Amino acid sequence: MAEQVNRRAFLEYAARTVAAGAVMGGLPLSADERSAGTQPAAEWRNKQPTMGYARLGRSGFMVSRCVFGAGGLYGKGGDTRLLEIAIERGMNCIDTGRPYPQSEATISPVALRHRDRVWIISKAGHIGWPDIRVKPGEDAEAAKLYTDQLDESLRELKVDTIDCYMIQGVEHEWVVTMDALYEAFVKARKAGKVRYFGLATHTNVPKVCELAAKSGRYDVVLLAVNPNSVAELSPAIRMMREAGIGVISMKTSGPIGKDAKAFDGSYGQVFAGQELSPYQRAYAYLLARGGIDAFNAHMSNQRILDENLAVPTLKLSEAELNRLQRRTLAEALGSCHHCGSCGRACPEGIDVPGALRCHAYVHHYHEPDWARSMHAMLRAGACRQCGACHSACPESIDLPTVVAGLRAGLA
Repeated sequence: MAEQVNRRAFLEYAARTVAAGAVMGGLPLSADERSAGTQPAAEWRNKQPTMGYARLGRSGFMVSRCVFGAGGLYGKGGDTRLLEIAIERGMNCIDTGRPYPQSEATISPVALRHRDRVWIISKAGHIGWPDIRVKPGEDAEAAKLYTDQLDESLRELKVDTIDCYMIQGVEHEWVVTMDALYEAFVKARKAGKVRYFGLATHTNVPKVCELAAKSGRYDVVLLAVNPNSVAELSPAIRMMREAGIGVISMKTSGPIGKDAKAFDGSYGQVFAGQELSPYQRAYAYLLARGGIDAFNAHMSNQRILDENLAVPTLKLSEAELNRLQRRTLAEALGSCHHCGSCGRACPEGIDVPGALRCHAYVHHYHEPDWARSMHAMLRAGACRQCGACHSACPESIDLPTVVAGLRAGLA
């Protein structure tokens, strides 16, 4: 999936982002820029000088700009000491979900020890990702799925209240606007089980985010966005922020396995005395100019943890940010836009976007066991290498090779 960036392609991409860059630069990045009369009091937890924070929309929660993605912390799948270290250094938000095997139970002891220091986000699956089990019109079934999984999450986490309970992996517009799901949340909130409502989206992201903003129902949205897709997503991000929705990014780094040295000759060091990794560059760019409150990242070892926790406190001048933007956009050429065109084009109904996420878990998160459990749900064995997904991809990603490689390596 790595590509050699050519100058002409980069200049064409840069031209496409000029207007969007003006929009991104005008995004409100703090609650102070919105009407003070509509803002709740700031809610602080675990404030440390080693972390940067931002107000998470109308919730008022001052979220650490690095969120600990705990999906990989299950059984032998991760080291909870990393979570402890992150909390000590000012991280105050943990993201998990029912579809992550045993993640909630694994992180529960840590979350309970630091309950007054952290915000917990969890999610109900099967209304979206990883496998949708309801159809349009099955409102009662969807509401029951949400409610039952919320109760399971409360039991696994051993808490009385979850700060934000989301619908995971929303792709379909009818899910976003379903009255029964929102009514299930309202009922749970009245019972003291949950405080805020949210959704996570990997596919069909612009439309899902626009509808979430228009609905007036969602408090937090977790969206797949990277430097290559932020320009087209900036109108939806603006809509969400103006609606008071807290915005957290995931899948932020975009391309996997890029040569970190490929651009050194053109763009040099980002700022004096320190060179950032490709992942740090992507995170820093979206925090500074993407309208994102925080980025959610899986941190599977101490090196990745240290890299991620350093980003929110970076101090970059406007000139340094301009250089960072140029390099980051160049590196991001050819990365997925999370539009879902590939999956819709597949004549065999293979979850091609899911294959790309599975690829990320193998090559970025270094979680082959988790990738293997995801791969079982993709129907990748049905692939005939017809190339329909590749033809439909606006970035011309070699998707048949990705699907075949996963099938050979993980099946």
